[in-house]
Amino acid sequence: MLIALAFVHNKKSRSQLEVLYRDHASAMYKVAYRILKDEHLAEDAVQEAFINIARNLNKIMSTGCNKPRALCVIIVRNAAINIYRRRKRQYSMAVEEIEEHISEPGPSVEDIILDNEAFTRVTELIKELSPAYADLLSLKLYYHYNDEEISRVLNITHGSVRTRLHRARKCLLKLLAQEQEEAHHE
Repeated sequence: MLIALAFVHNKKSRSQLEVLYRDHASAMYKVAYRILKDEHLAEDAVQEAFINIARNLNKIMSTGCNKPRALCVIIVRNAAINIYRRRKRQYSMAVEEIEEHISEPGPSVEDIILDNEAFTRVTELIKELSPAYADLLSLKLYYHYNDEEISRVLNITHGSVRTRLHRARKCLLKLLAQEQEEAHHE
């Protein structure tokens, strides 16, 4: 926590970060431990998450977020996954997958959720996606983060954000199409 506090320069922000730590560190540790299955690595993930939170504290606090726990869990989950991947790379010589950067033609997810009823249904469908995709779409659609901010919060490259968002949108569009097809057959 001390390292995270080093990124905060005023008393109010330090206080906000301390409250987030007090209220959510335990839940964050449990999430990280489930992924990493190692106490020390889980602690490292929580520390890394709080460094990311501290770096983006103004953005996090300015969103008027009434669910800071969910945001903290998203950030620590991604920090734990990053640690897991780094460790996996250390112990294996597997060739990394090349991520594709192809734009998907057709309506964007943002266009589809314009009306309130569709928004509610999309929210339900996002919960059916893998946690990594659901987290990205949540940050993009509900917290209104741009790609660069998501990159900083999740500690992944801008290209990875774009690729994962593309894949998440594609999965969501597939679920929407399946749902519309089922409704059409009823």
